Amino acid sequence: MQCPARRHWCGRAGWLLSRIVLASAPLAVGAQQSVHSRADSVGATNDSGRVKPRALAELLADASRRNALPPDLIAYKAQVQTEIAMLLRREEGSEAVGALENVATQLRWTRSGVYDQRVTGYRAQRVGFSFSMLSAIQSGWLNPTLYGNRLRIRARASTPAARASQTMRRDGSDTLPAVHPLATDRDRFYRFSGGDTVVTMRTGNRAIPIVHVRVQPRAGITDRVLLFDGEIDLDVSRGALVRLRGTFVRMNEPRRGAAAALAGRLVESIAYIEYENAEREEQYWLPAKQRIELQVASALAGESRAVIRIVSRFTSLVVNDTVLDATTLANADSLRALGRRRFSYAPRDSIDRFDEWYGGIGTLTSGMHADDFVDIGPDRWRPSGVPRVDVMVSRGADLLHFNRVEGLYTGLGIKASLRDFAPGVIIRANAGWAWNEGTARGRLAVERTRGAWTTELRGGRVLDNTNDFRTPLDSGPSIGSIIGSTDRYDYVHRRSATVSVLRRLDKQRSLLRIDWGVADDRYRAASYRRSPLRGGKAYRENRGVDQGGYIRSAVVIDLHPDISADFVRPGIGARLAYERGDGTLTFQRAEARLTAREIFGPFTAVARVDGGIVWGNRIPPQQLFELGDRQGLPGYGEKEFAGSRAALTRAQLQYTTPWLRRPIRVTRRLLLPGIAPGVSAG
Repeated sequence: MQCPARRHWCGRAGWLLSRIVLASAPLAVGAQQSVHSRADSVGATNDSGRVKPRALAELLADASRRNALPPDLIAYKAQVQTEIAMLLRREEGSEAVGALENVATQLRWTRSGVYDQRVTGYRAQRVGFSFSMLSAIQSGWLNPTLYGNRLRIRARASTPAARASQTMRRDGSDTLPAVHPLATDRDRFYRFSGGDTVVTMRTGNRAIPIVHVRVQPRAGITDRVLLFDGEIDLDVSRGALVRLRGTFVRMNEPRRGAAAALAGRLVESIAYIEYENAEREEQYWLPAKQRIELQVASALAGESRAVIRIVSRFTSLVVNDTVLDATTLANADSLRALGRRRFSYAPRDSIDRFDEWYGGIGTLTSGMHADDFVDIGPDRWRPSGVPRVDVMVSRGADLLHFNRVEGLYTGLGIKASLRDFAPGVIIRANAGWAWNEGTARGRLAVERTRGAWTTELRGGRVLDNTNDFRTPLDSGPSIGSIIGSTDRYDYVHRRSATVSVLRRLDKQRSLLRIDWGVADDRYRAASYRRSPLRGGKAYRENRGVDQGGYIRSAVVIDLHPDISADFVRPGIGARLAYERGDGTLTFQRAEARLTAREIFGPFTAVARVDGGIVWGNRIPPQQLFELGDRQGLPGYGEKEFAGSRAALTRAQLQYTTPWLRRPIRVTRRLLLPGIAPGVSAG
């Protein structure tokens, strides 16, 4: 079968701009090599190699003294490049990146509180239409130093009314004070544990031993205060703070109203930070890399999470590039807390001409994942702790959806994580009712994860859809199918029980999966001829199927599943799958997919190649390939081509001009991405 093809773009605007809470962000340090700390030399470690409590307290006291703002650190300026990624962490763990924005800025800081961040370059790639994330960042997002007794954290709001409502802020700044883990009054607010020397960081000819310390807020705190919960890395030789990783917690916030409390139970959001310092001029530890990550999840939407990831890299940092007068220096420490962050844009033509990017778009956030913070996340997300049971579904469609066979479907689910009782064991179950069809459906799965291996036993009774060559987020119809008779799927009622063994192959979530089990396929006629809302054309009849049971076996290799031609993360991904049925239904089916997205200067090349073959003495109709306009074939109808062999190639070459890159300001707080017109051929 031969047919023309083009790239199929799926515009998904604003699908992860839920609630925006921005906090502060570090850099992984050095090669992994265990060394003895200064405390070890005086017998301050116990048999497990951890620093004893007294030695840890002495180490923190020394680090606290050294963490005071150095008297001879007057100012610095730096070039900073930031990448903002808006993405969805899917229920199986892979990420779909919907938008990437690169922002080049110049940062100037002085100890008197001056913070001046100026945008000098901008570029973006996105799927569909959405707002620029700069709309949510009206003041600077960088933390210029980690010195001192208090960390200044960017406030959530910047309008005058919102600033007035930030009751925790007592000064005239646009930031909130958080108690530093190395503050002189730290023991009043924090408890510390750990103290292992985890790595040796090498800079020049010097080896720097790094100690890892866990920091947690104390119980029983009555102050209304902002505290840190996470971990810090210290340079033992100098007591300097190298890395800060965790989140900020508001203590003793005023009680919220009933509506806000309900929203808090339904939607869970957390802002993580990871700040990494580097030694400058062998005297000062100043920012090298900062990561801010907002994650929003809801039990009603399943195990997926909306994520906004902001990663900044500091370069060309020049220390003490200016001189402050004696009066300013005398008042510097008090003025710093009152400083307001200045954020501005260079002229449009300057932004359009900028071409000094650190790397291709997607470089700064490459290799990062939403699960990087799972050890310090909300208890519901953590793999360790006491066993817990949550009322939640794996996918939003398990809670509510509509299609022409079932009609309206409503369901509920639970997730039981055994955690410390049985590490790695999770039980998931969901059940629901198809109201028009009058049928109960559901699934039960028990999985056990050990290292890179996962073993799963699952079974259920589901209405599976049989569409081919689907996009990553195309998991079937949603409640939107009730509008305008837009159900483009065919269905088979399937009962199955399967044993799976899964092996994760690398940090990019590549995997190998082997399935074996039994299945039974049955036909279900459409319950609706048209949308119950009275509109649109008539639904198609559900495609016929061969009925019967079979033993199902399958092997899947998925390489770099985060890479998709339908999203903007650059790279190459591939998928190979083989499936067979033996029994009343007998067939063998093989599929292959290759996706690529590469950026070459102003050019972006995008391609996706799908191919498949199914064979057997009598091929069940539900195993045949069907292609049409939904697979990116313009001018053809739904599923116009059908057969036992199929191949489809979609490719596009895009060119983006260097003009009109600067974001477009619609209102005082709303910005759209730059137009940056271009041409493409597909």
